[in-house]
Amino acid sequence: MLIRFQSGSVRLLQGRELTNSKLQLDALDGLRGLAVFLVFLSHTSLRGDNLIPYADFSGFGKSGVFLFFVLSAFLLTKPFLIRNAEEITLRFIVNYGFRRFLRIYPLYVIYLAVALVLTAVVPELFGNKSRAYPLPLDFSGYFRHLILQEGRGVTWSIPVEFSYYFLLPLIALTYSLLLKNRIVPCTIFTLLLIFVSQYFWPQAESLVNDIRVRSYLPIFFLGSFLAVLHHQTTSGEMVWSKESKTLIEASGIAAILLLFLMIPTVTSLFVEGGVSNNIFHKQFIIYGVLWSVVLYASICGRGWLQRFFELRLVRYFGFISFSFYLFHAPVLDLIYSQVDVPGVLYPWLVLLICVAFSHVSWILLEKPLSRMKLKS
Repeated sequence: MLIRFQSGSVRLLQGRELTNSKLQLDALDGLRGLAVFLVFLSHTSLRGDNLIPYADFSGFGKSGVFLFFVLSAFLLTKPFLIRNAEEITLRFIVNYGFRRFLRIYPLYVIYLAVALVLTAVVPELFGNKSRAYPLPLDFSGYFRHLILQEGRGVTWSIPVEFSYYFLLPLIALTYSLLLKNRIVPCTIFTLLLIFVSQYFWPQAESLVNDIRVRSYLPIFFLGSFLAVLHHQTTSGEMVWSKESKTLIEASGIAAILLLFLMIPTVTSLFVEGGVSNNIFHKQFIIYGVLWSVVLYASICGRGWLQRFFELRLVRYFGFISFSFYLFHAPVLDLIYSQVDVPGVLYPWLVLLICVAFSHVSWILLEKPLSRMKLKS
């Protein structure tokens, strides 16, 4: 499959497919692409084969998922902040839920249905020892996944994110209608939310791949608050000087460097005896803060980070990120178990297959559904 990015070719990057055109920020598509690529790099490294020679990203995939959480909270909070009380109607709320459902569930249902069928078919065709793809699933597990009560493999993040969709309108409306998007009250409210969530559900007590949103609330709260900060910036309430924008940009670059140091193999260079690859998996607040700084710098800084994340190839991975995220793990399993190629080629072969599949999924399913909304 040939995907051309030049003007006049496949217009994958032209419309405003993922967000309202009035709220579109192209750099965020690129950040979404970075998020899914970090997950992919981590999972290939865990297989013992690095996509980039000597670049071992084992254990850093969670960071990419946490970036997804920040992005979702930011993007979905924004529409609530630009509307007055009269515009927050029942139809607006229902349309919000309808679009969230269409963004996640159609592809998710297909993914689970494939797992359900192949769990029964693969052992019959290839023997009982053959693995099920994309994950072993019976009817009970299928139903539990659909109602967000279970999340195996990479699907653990879906109950987390979808659960926050229910809470987000309350948070966003508190910011906009009660606190009038004022920075100081919104900051205090956000810090209070984080404190309360940590008091009742400390991040250190979260489970591995915990499907309960409570464990990750600080990340989402920070993303939603960032929407308030950006709203104040774009509405003219906060005006940054050139020097301030330089400082914001520098903060974003510094946050990226700190995130780089949190790659376990990099951290191990500075710690005698090394560290385990899950050492930072429960540092939700740190990840939330750092990724929020990167996000804000990418849209409100001097434009250096913004130009990178607006590159068409980087944005492209953002468009196909959901299907890529879902299907990269089973493709990894399948290729590594059934295909015999030199080790260095495995991650590249998986990448090509995942891109091709995700491209088709985006064009045929996700892109058409992203344009649907309830009529006024």
